[in-house]
Amino acid sequence: MTPKFSLQPVLDYRETRIEILEIELGRLLQSQQHGKTFLEALQSSRNRLLEEMGKQQVGDVDLFMLSRLRSNLQTVNQRIAEQEARLADLAKQIAEKQAEIVVAKQDAEALNKLKQHEIERYRKEEARRENRLQDDIYIARAFRRSNGAA
Repeated sequence: MTPKFSLQPVLDYRETRIEILEIELGRLLQSQQHGKTFLEALQSSRNRLLEEMGKQQVGDVDLFMLSRLRSNLQTVNQRIAEQEARLADLAKQIAEKQAEIVVAKQDAEALNKLKQHEIERYRKEEARRENRLQDDIYIARAFRRSNGAA
């Protein structure tokens, strides 16, 4: 039976940390997807307003309606700019979280390699012990045979 890895609690912590970071990344990606969907809806709304403004400028012009459409367009354009800024911030957070995950995985992998080296060293030591024991048995048998024959 291999001995317990002395840094196992640290390795467990690091692996748990990776899982937490991946969950956080998933939430950020989900927020980004919702944000993109919302941005598309805003852009669609802007396109409808522009279309409506084009229709209002043909024939009899209703200045009140045109003014209202222009005001709505400004509001939608402002919300689009805000949403694009939110998405840019989310993209930055996602990149940072991905970098955190890479570092965390590298740290955990370093401990895993250390653990594997320790297990390999233990196995080699066990093999050496078994070989020495086997040698001792062969020597004892040979000794008994030579003493028994003499």
